[in-house]
Amino acid sequence: MNTFSIAVKNLKKNLSFYSLYLVSAAFVITVFFAFTSFSVNTVMLEKISTDGRVETMCHTISLFLMVFVVFYMAYSNRFFLRRRTKELGIYALLGYRKADILSLLTFENLLICFGAYVLGMAAGGFAHKGIVCFINHLLHLGIDTSRIPFWNFSAVSRTTLFVSAVVLVSSLSNARFLYKTTLMNLVRFEKSAEKKMRLRRFPALLGFLMITGGYILALDILRGNRSLWIRAGFYQTGLLTMFLVVCGTALFIASFLPYMMERSKKQKRRFYTGTNIITTPNFIYRIRSNARTLIMLTLLSAAVLTISSVMALTLYYPAAAISRIAPSEIEFRIEKDGQIKAIEQILKKYVPDTQDITLTRTDLYNVTSDSENLPAEYYLESSQNGADQKTLLREAGFECMSYSQYAELLEAQGKQSAPDQPGAPSDDECILIKYLPDEDNQSEKGDQYVLQTGNRTKTVTVKAVSLDNAISFANSIGTLVISDSLYSEISQNQTLSVSIVSLNGRPLEDNEALYQALSDYLDGSPYLQGNSHRVNELMHLNSSTFLLIGFLVVLFFIAVGSILYFNNLSAVIDSRADYEILGKMGYRTSQIRRIIRKQTLTFFGIPFILGLLDCIFATIVYKIGLMQNILGNSPSQYVPVIIAVLLTALIYGIYYFLTVRSCYKASKICYNT
Repeated sequence: MNTFSIAVKNLKKNLSFYSLYLVSAAFVITVFFAFTSFSVNTVMLEKISTDGRVETMCHTISLFLMVFVVFYMAYSNRFFLRRRTKELGIYALLGYRKADILSLLTFENLLICFGAYVLGMAAGGFAHKGIVCFINHLLHLGIDTSRIPFWNFSAVSRTTLFVSAVVLVSSLSNARFLYKTTLMNLVRFEKSAEKKMRLRRFPALLGFLMITGGYILALDILRGNRSLWIRAGFYQTGLLTMFLVVCGTALFIASFLPYMMERSKKQKRRFYTGTNIITTPNFIYRIRSNARTLIMLTLLSAAVLTISSVMALTLYYPAAAISRIAPSEIEFRIEKDGQIKAIEQILKKYVPDTQDITLTRTDLYNVTSDSENLPAEYYLESSQNGADQKTLLREAGFECMSYSQYAELLEAQGKQSAPDQPGAPSDDECILIKYLPDEDNQSEKGDQYVLQTGNRTKTVTVKAVSLDNAISFANSIGTLVISDSLYSEISQNQTLSVSIVSLNGRPLEDNEALYQALSDYLDGSPYLQGNSHRVNELMHLNSSTFLLIGFLVVLFFIAVGSILYFNNLSAVIDSRADYEILGKMGYRTSQIRRIIRKQTLTFFGIPFILGLLDCIFATIVYKIGLMQNILGNSPSQYVPVIIAVLLTALIYGIYYFLTVRSCYKASKICYNT
């Protein structure tokens, strides 16, 4: 019988054993082919890239994708080679030459990779078409998706060459292993893989202190200007924190966990139970050969969770912040007579039914103040319009609007039902609209400001502090809401500073044609703002970035889950004789299953829990140190991060149950009994 026939029979006989490898390899090729098709899709790139940024990111991420594909395929190949060393040794004892054994492995690898290639190319074509349709619909690009081929020849050829190169590298790796390993070592390779571990107190304590110190240093950023992040430098402190966390994680897994498990054996009441007496020594025994793998998977999990959380936060937070940056659907300043009538004519052209549109005019009066406790917003610098772009300091004072105008705008914007909305102020009260929130958002409450209007002064007390600005930051920063009567008095003694028109209503949402027409009419005025326009602009600028990073995240998930699957399955196969002995000793099937579940959960839990901790602290540093906070500390802004973590946990859970099921079968335990 030739080696090809043997390879086919081996695959048929062990189809369930190779099935996850086949599916996961096909998934990897699907992601790679979809990304490659996207990177050579000139129709799409011309629409979403104007400065070459997307093309540069495609080339960069292609390198990461190639590295991950090679790493995953090499690890999987190494796993299956190790699982079959005893079988290969028997082939050698039967007289097969190493060249014949190598050809057998090569044929098997070719058949598996060919099957994964066919499945991956088919699924990758659908994935690419789906991505194109999704981006086209999301960004309103107007692309005729029928022009996009299902299989791009350039992408097919690149993927084929790359998969062929991976198979060739795997074959060369197998050849190197076979020709370096003697017959005796080949037969006894599995038995020689584990080594006795020396447990030392100092590395264990050092690992715990380093990872704890890294987490404490990350939390130090919560102290604001008093933190080491500000005093010593953000990037210097960030590098120190990363060093402590990475090195601490490695020592924590390699030394601290087995040391604590060894110490737990002294607690006789907890140790001498039906499962702990098996799982605890097994964990200490396995940690020696699996420490590096667990460290790698933990850091990989931390990267997956952090990237997912940062992506979710980076996409959601600016979109949520637009509700403050540009609260109205369309807003502009009146800079010349007749603008409102001209705007109404443009509205009728692009919005046939204008009954659901509200047009609100707001007059702001700039009132100076010489109070010593003015908020920081009223000293913000602004750029002067002109060629020199000089920086001007705001005149100390307030931009006042009446409460009725404020309430009318909030109602048009759909914010009037907010439970924390302050009531109307009296003549000697005001509502302070903050730009940046304080720790409690109420630090100025009760402050008194002296307003100067003409030759008169008026003292008002801050009744409430709010982040619900009704005017965009381009037109007013630091607005003071006063009573209608006080506003009327000021308007009689003060020159009008600026008039702002706000348009709101459902027909204006996502109406880019109308916005562009208004921008052309207003000569690209920087005072023209729009909520939907800013959201669409944000999505257009960032969608390709998040999509490309998403390819990496998917590969991270595949790599981590599959490696954990193979690692735990390998341990159960190695311990099959031990489970048979436990059965003869009187252990019930349910008890053996509990032991398998506990062992598997431990090796799934370590990368996920430590990775989750790393993710939480990294996200805190990113949120506070690198993102401008204009939404306050509302828990709702962390919802996308929680969703990203839950999705990651769900994927881990799916892999965990698949692993447990395969481990049951590998241990020769009937799954349904």
